[in-house]
Amino acid sequence: MRDVVGQAVGALAIGLALVFGVVPGAMAQVQLAEVPVPGVPVVTAETSVPEPRPPQAQPAVLPVPDPVAIVAPAPAPVPVVQPEGPLSVEISARLAAGLAGVDAHHPLDAARLKQFYELRHFASVWFGGDGATLSPQAAPLRQVVGEADVEGLVPADYHPAALDARLATAGTMDAAHRAEFDLLLTDTLMAYANDLRRGRLPPHVIASEFALVPAPLDLAATVTAALAAPDLPAFLAKLAPAGERYVRLREALRVARGFERTGGWPKVSERGKSEGGKKGTPYKALRQRLVATGELSKKYLDGGTDYDRPLRQAVQLFQQHHGIKADGVLNSATYAALNAGVSMRVAAILANMERERWMPEDLGRRYVLVNIPDFTLAVMEDGKVTLEMPVIVGTRARRTPILASQIVSLIWNPTWSVPRKLAREDILPKLRANPGYLNEHNMVLYSGSFGGARVDPTGIDWMAVNDISRYRVRQRPGTHNALGKVKFNIPNDFDVYLHDTPHREKFAQSVRAFSSGCVRVGNPLGLAALLLGDMAEWTPERRAQVLEKGATRLVDLRSPIPVFLLYQTAWVDAQGGLNFRDDVYGRDTQMLRALHRLEEAAAREITAAAAAKPVVHRRHRPAPVTAPGAVATPVSATAPAPGVAAVPALAPAPKP
Repeated sequence: MRDVVGQAVGALAIGLALVFGVVPGAMAQVQLAEVPVPGVPVVTAETSVPEPRPPQAQPAVLPVPDPVAIVAPAPAPVPVVQPEGPLSVEISARLAAGLAGVDAHHPLDAARLKQFYELRHFASVWFGGDGATLSPQAAPLRQVVGEADVEGLVPADYHPAALDARLATAGTMDAAHRAEFDLLLTDTLMAYANDLRRGRLPPHVIASEFALVPAPLDLAATVTAALAAPDLPAFLAKLAPAGERYVRLREALRVARGFERTGGWPKVSERGKSEGGKKGTPYKALRQRLVATGELSKKYLDGGTDYDRPLRQAVQLFQQHHGIKADGVLNSATYAALNAGVSMRVAAILANMERERWMPEDLGRRYVLVNIPDFTLAVMEDGKVTLEMPVIVGTRARRTPILASQIVSLIWNPTWSVPRKLAREDILPKLRANPGYLNEHNMVLYSGSFGGARVDPTGIDWMAVNDISRYRVRQRPGTHNALGKVKFNIPNDFDVYLHDTPHREKFAQSVRAFSSGCVRVGNPLGLAALLLGDMAEWTPERRAQVLEKGATRLVDLRSPIPVFLLYQTAWVDAQGGLNFRDDVYGRDTQMLRALHRLEEAAAREITAAAAAKPVVHRRHRPAPVTAPGAVATPVSATAPAPGVAAVPALAPAPKP
């Protein structure tokens, strides 16, 4: 019996081998190749010099099967979607012929429409069972897209002229024209829903450093639900971001465009910069300007010519809203902000509304928000700030990316593995000038990789080295380590992270764009204490002990926290104050030009402002810079969000 079973098993093995092109003798090799090879756990470059990885098992070499023994399966037939009904035939024909002539100014998304209509066998979306009665939702759709500018979108993007022409003749159309109109309406609805919910273009299409990924939107389901909704405008309105940042920006856009329609706000003459207190100085235009944006109450509009206390306080509030030292001094930075054109401010609001559409609907109960142009970091919990600090971000040449990630771990006393680009651009010139540079800065040179042999940098003729990439440079932990006492790991494709810095004097400057792309935080130990709050074993005494010993230590967080590196150049705070920051990287202009939404007047002004020498000024009441060894006390749960001030509500726009 055992022999019979053995013969059966052998026959089965041979049969399987023939089917899969493997002879029985090779099956054991396949099994061995699938077994993972045990190895030494991977240690990050920041924690210690990693051990070389063990050699990976090579895949088994399989015998070449006999081609006669293998019969390739025939490909499955591709189902052909047949149109159902006369109007469906016309829709199918129109899609096959192309849609170039439907709207000469704004092409339709033919690929998206074809996919959608194939799913429904080319059945009409907008005409009833008789194929001739237009859906009552067509007119409300035209109304909604005609008011797309309310949401910071452009009505001209949604076929207004083509829709109007067809709506006027819908009752007399033949089947071919109804099919074309059906496609036009569907494209309009899809385009508007997508733009409102996810943004006009995918972020990475505008720039590779825009790494946010908008939430997916099922457009087929959206079209179906929209047509079934009792109130189409209300249904579409719910697709807009519901977060407070977006809602407040939308109201700010309405107000700013009101001023834009009436010629803008008053210009303020820079006659005699004043520190306040001067008698007889004409401040009528200044008062009008501050009333326009809500910093000054209307009851002080006719306050005379003196730089009185209410006017000075309004100037201080205006300075705070623009990231200027709020001392009431009418200096060049303040005059430049006062006289920035409305079109320039509208453009900033539009850019920030677009970026808000990239954000997740729910940021979480607790998260870290870095505002790159404001040079600040805030830890948010239940909508309140629990910790705030200044940060240093990348230079214009090495810009900090826009991304969403998580802080998953931190490293005490990190080492710094110098990126190859920095080694080539920064380290190599210094070595050519001083071969002892690495030794003087507690750096170690390796041949090939960090697993390679250590090399004495003083024995190399650096003038003859053109490619330093064959070496790797690492800075050991210590007082002068570029990452300071702690590093915060956030997985991303740009190899950026948050970290401490030994150069703390730079936090005193207002324009803090000095790094190579990573974010240097002003209170790293305070942030570390907050992140380790649910890990009782990491007491203040233990943290201090680890730092004192100087050994590199990786700590995985028990509760990783979401972190967002954002680019907010315009926002409205909780008290209604409209805040603006300088477009330090020129990202607003870059975005709006890519979207074809930048008016020429705004473009010229933004370009001129970017070309001007940046004004260095101090922020009003900057967040305290805590010494590296100190832990900041979290602020009150009722503290305002970053940039928030006790300001009056944004003034309403004048009637056109």
